[in-house]
Formats: sequence, C-alpha cells, structure tokens
Amino acid sequence: MLLAILLIIIPLAFSLISFVGGRKLAPILGLTGAMASLLYFLYLLSNYNVRHELMYNTSMMWIPEIKGIFHVGIDGYSVIPLLLTQIVILFSVFYSFSKSESKSGAYYGLIGLAHAALNGFFIAQNPITFYLFFELALIPMYFLVLNWGNADRRRAVFKFFIYTIFGSVLLLAAIIYIHAAVGANQLLSWKEFYFNSFPMNTQLFILVAIIIAFGIKSPLFPFHTWQANLYSNADKPTVIILSALMSKMGVFGLLRFVYPVMPAINLYQPWIIGLCIVGILYGALMAWKQTDMNKLLAYSSLSHIGLIAASIFILNLQAIEGALFQIFVHGLCVTGLFALVGTLESTTGSSSIDASSGFARKNPRFATYFFIITLASIGLPLTAGFVGEFYMLFGLSEESIFYALFAGLSVILGAVYMFRFYQNSMFGNAKEVSLQSTPLKLNEEYIFIIVSILVIIFGFFPRMWIDFAGFSFLEYLEYLPK
Repeated sequence: MLLAILLIIIPLAFSLISFVGGRKLAPILGLTGAMASLLYFLYLLSNYNVRHELMYNTSMMWIPEIKGIFHVGIDGYSVIPLLLTQIVILFSVFYSFSKSESKSGAYYGLIGLAHAALNGFFIAQNPITFYLFFELALIPMYFLVLNWGNADRRRAVFKFFIYTIFGSVLLLAAIIYIHAAVGANQLLSWKEFYFNSFPMNTQLFILVAIIIAFGIKSPLFPFHTWQANLYSNADKPTVIILSALMSKMGVFGLLRFVYPVMPAINLYQPWIIGLCIVGILYGALMAWKQTDMNKLLAYSSLSHIGLIAASIFILNLQAIEGALFQIFVHGLCVTGLFALVGTLESTTGSSSIDASSGFARKNPRFATYFFIITLASIGLPLTAGFVGEFYMLFGLSEESIFYALFAGLSVILGAVYMFRFYQNSMFGNAKEVSLQSTPLKLNEEYIFIIVSILVIIFGFFPRMWIDFAGFSFLEYLEYLPK
C-alpha cells in the first residue's frame, strides 16, 4: 500500500511545480499543496484504528548491500505530529500571503520540500529511513533563512547549519554502531530495533549520541545557542516552521530511540532529568529578561521543550502521553504567537516589546486573540496547554516529587513573563505608531481565529488524541527485552 507514501508525494509534487510556477502562481500552488496534504491526512486519520499497531505500512529495498529498507507507516506516535505538520505548513503558507509579492516560486517550492521531508520523518518506521528525512529536512530550511531572512541571517543560519550537521554525524554514528553490533535485520523496523538487548557500553554511546543530536535539533540546554539568533533573523513563515515543527523533530527523535537504552537512562536518570530541569528554568528566566519579542519566544520554547524532553526520559505512561500531546499544543501556540509577533513587527517596524505599547487600544480583536493564545501557552485550565502540562508533571511526580516541583516552577515563571509580555505590548504607555488603527489582514486574522479555537477545543476534548500516544507506548513496551 502506498497510502503513507502519498504524504510525501503530494507536497513534493506541488513543491516541484511551485519552483517553475512563477511569482504569481506559486503562492496558490503552495496553499493548494498544503490544503491537499491536510485533507488527505484527515482521510487517512478517519480510517485509522487507534488500537492497531501500525497502519498504511509500506516497505521496499533501498540499499541491498546493508539490507537498508525504506519503511514508512503510521503508528500512534506519528498521528499527533503529522496532524500538527499539516496544520502548521498550511498556516505558514497562508501567513506568507501578507508579503507574497516578495516571495518567488523557489520560496514556496522550498516550503513544499520541507513539508515532504517532515511528513517522511514522522512516518519513518526504521532508523535508516528516519535518518534520511532527518537530514533532508535541513536543506530547505537552510535556504529559506539564507535567502529570505533578515540582516544577520548569514551568520545565524551558518551556526544553525554547523550545529545540526554535527548532531547528524553523531546520529549516523549511533545508527552505524547499532548496525555493526546487532546486524541489519534488527534495523528493519522500530519493533526489531526495540527488541534488542544492548550491552551497557553500547547503550551509553547511543544515549550520549541521541541526547546531543536531538538536543541540538530541539534544542535543549546547553545546545541551544543557535536558536534565539536564528528565530530573530528568519522571516515569520520560516520561523513558524522552525519553532513549531523542526524543534519537534528533536523530541520526537528522543521518543523513537529511547526504548533500547532504558537501563542506561535509569542508571543516569537524575543527571539527565537534572539537565532538562536546568534548561527549563534557564529558558524561563532568560525569557523573563528579554525585551525582543522573537528572543522571548525562543527562550520560552527552550523551556517548554525541556519539559517535554524530561517527560520522555521518565518513560511512564502519563509522561509520554503528556509529552506527545504537548508537542501538538506547543506547536499550535508558537504558530499563533509568532504570527502575532509578525503582525506587530509589520505595524510598528520593530521587534521590541515596548514599540507596540498600547496596541490594544486601537486593535482590540488582536489583543483578544493574543490573550487566548497566551492563556493556552501558560497552561490555563480548560485550554489545551493545561492538559499536556498536567500529564507531564503528574508523570514526573510518579518518579520523584522533586522533579515535578522544580519543573513546575516553569509554569509559574511562564505565566509571569508571558503576562508581562502581553501587558507591556498591549496595554503599556501608548506609542504613536501603535495607536494607528490598522485593519488586520484577513489571512492573518483567520490564523489567529483558528489557533484560538483549536487551543480551546483540544482543552475540552483531549482524550482521543492522548490515546494515540498511550496505546503505542504500551505496545512498544511489550517488545522490550524482559
């Protein structure tokens, strides 16, 4: 069955057409491709059985000499990030319409390539296919920042590229090491991979490699130094993809590779969780002191991703369910927040928080959307953010109440810096430029409305989506050596 592969082929086809479609046609092609991918995924989801181990399974020989199998399919872990990918890419393309006159066909073609690579990454069903799309996703993002970023984009994207390549080399080394240790037959699928019992020295090597490789991609503290500068220098549709999707590749990678090294994780868990908690608190405190909107959101993401990673390393049911659900919620929230920041920047001409002081006085609808998405971001009850954070903190508390207490400080700090951001930008001393009554562009307002609705709906009805993660966790747990 080629049903899963079509998630790669559809955006890839529209991407290739966009490259030659010209400046006027390319935005429509980009939007059509993103919409077609979303509708096709919803069709697949409508026929998905949450209790089924793997659906839409496709495998074919890729590199015969090493028994390299190209293997894709959709399991419970794939569903949530795949849904997020279709939504975020659609919003990213739609948001770019505000300045589509400055975008060439190559711009939408590159977004389509990133879309295809991200879909391939999340449906990859063995380490070799996983690595292929892990690498491919970097290429279009590099050129999107390099060609359409801000003044300091070259230095920012070069640092990002070097960091990511270093992480990729480590991940490849880990896969080769595993291949040499257990043979190609054990890398045909995640099930065979998880069934292995590795010696402790092999586990330690894999653990260090994946922490660094995926810690760079997410990023996690202390591998985050490329993040704030890159987010400040990429254009907003690209930042939305970077923050909402590329960062999730890192924590999703941890989720895929963490099972075979559970004994090593248990041995070093206090150190690993401690490092995650340092990153959680560091990101929150750095966000608190920022005066630049983009850097505030970058450090806020660092804090949120640290909590997701800590939950994955705990490896209990509630923590894993919360982590996967929070992957979706955080992706939605940063999509909305960066889109909001983009509107503020285009209106005031500055990314400074103070530059938009008093913006709500002439733009009350904008302030309302901002408020709703902020509430979800800090995890207010009855929003989707609360559900994910509750599950993760509950899972952490089952291992150690101190893990939950220290990680929970990020919730308090997050409320402080996000409300400070909201209050100073919307209701501070009014600047002349922020008092101008500038109508919201329709494409931007549609995004604000939909994100606001989704973070409330998923807050009221989270259970169905959480079950996707829960059933897969319990299934994969059965494959571990007893």
